[in-house]
Amino acid sequence: MKPQDDDARFRDLRDAFLDGRLKEDEASELESLTMASEKRVREFSEMAGLHGELCLLGIEGRDSLASNESENQTTNASSTGQKVALAVGLAATLLVALGLWKTSPVRTSANNTFAVLETTVECLWQTSTVPLVEGQRLGAARLQLASGFASLRFDNQTQVNLEGPAELHIIDAMHCRLASGTVVVTVRDGMRGFVVDTPNGRLTDQGTSFGVSVKPAGEAMVEVFDGKVDLEVRETGQTQRLTERSSAWLLPQQILPPSDYSVPNDTDFRQMTQIITAQGLGADQWIQRDPNERKGPEDLLLVKKSDELHEFDRQIRLRFDLRGLENLPIQLGSLQLTATPSGLGFASRTPDSTFSVYGRTLDPDADLAPLTATPWIDPPIDSSDWSLMHRFVIPKGVQSGAHVIESPQLVELLRRSQTGIIELLIVRDTQETLGGGLVHAFASSRHETLPGPTLRVWQSLDNNATNQSPNED
Repeated sequence: MKPQDDDARFRDLRDAFLDGRLKEDEASELESLTMASEKRVREFSEMAGLHGELCLLGIEGRDSLASNESENQTTNASSTGQKVALAVGLAATLLVALGLWKTSPVRTSANNTFAVLETTVECLWQTSTVPLVEGQRLGAARLQLASGFASLRFDNQTQVNLEGPAELHIIDAMHCRLASGTVVVTVRDGMRGFVVDTPNGRLTDQGTSFGVSVKPAGEAMVEVFDGKVDLEVRETGQTQRLTERSSAWLLPQQILPPSDYSVPNDTDFRQMTQIITAQGLGADQWIQRDPNERKGPEDLLLVKKSDELHEFDRQIRLRFDLRGLENLPIQLGSLQLTATPSGLGFASRTPDSTFSVYGRTLDPDADLAPLTATPWIDPPIDSSDWSLMHRFVIPKGVQSGAHVIESPQLVELLRRSQTGIIELLIVRDTQETLGGGLVHAFASSRHETLPGPTLRVWQSLDNNATNQSPNED
């Protein structure tokens, strides 16, 4: 088969995989085609990672709300779970095989793996990539388990059981770092020195079985089931040895017995709501300065600032319908955009590019014009309606990936518009340096595989809570 035929077949199988149409006998063919080219591996990991992340975000958003919530948070749990489960085997094999858990371009071989994912039970893996599969060989890796149970067996016979939700960084064959969640470690008889780091300190095994649970603020409860474990506080250097059937809190400044410390109650419980532009009166569209010259894919949102041919300038307009939000204090907010190649222009002729996001409030009872009929706006905007929300930069040559916009100005706009509609304008401030420069693009709500613009709003479940600045989280 010719290389171009291989590429076409790879894309067909990749799309079938993401759409849930891949047959069992086609999985090995997709794996073989993908592993034959590092370019295909990276393309596959990027697409599958975004797809898996969107599914998991749907679960997170659904579970954060009451069962009688409004339509702007409806999620099909069964369908979501199936999509995530579908992304398990092949994607993980490819990513781990290439060391992409560490964003390293170096291929991982059997020579630098030292553990195996032995057992998984109802696992949903969440990270910058997609899930792992039983039997997968592992080297250095970052594992984020959204839910379920996973058991890892190292070649030195150390057993590490991970209980979701948890985040575990595997450093080497004798060293892990638990960022959050719970692990139970069992070391074979006669071996010493296996290390588990926590946010506040270090545990060093002296031939034992022990459990450690890292709480949200970083404090860790350590319990020794058998043998001995040495504890060390990173900041103060305090050490203590725990023996069989003993436990202690490993804190930022000290080690304390369980009876002397309790995890502070968090009365500021939050719920997160996701809102997309396809809901209610929401919409998304790209506008061209000269509509008679308009061209480009309609499932994308295009933005460009030309050096001379200004009729080809483009900008993005988004509307989000907030009326489904509960009457609870808004504390945080973020906008996520997913960049993707537009196929228009040349990245080498466009420098690092700065983008500005402007926002305003709209009256939901007013007669809202379609976004395609809205007039072109030249920043800086001389209007009391619009205000600058945030600026962000996309480096030269980068055309894919998720971009998250967070700012106090966005939170304030959400608070002012909690029972209404917000409209966002996205422009590129940076001109292309040469003609034929890149047209940047983001996925719209009409894109078949990538997530469109997504607004995430965190609200306090405590009606008496004061509004909190995003910088205080």
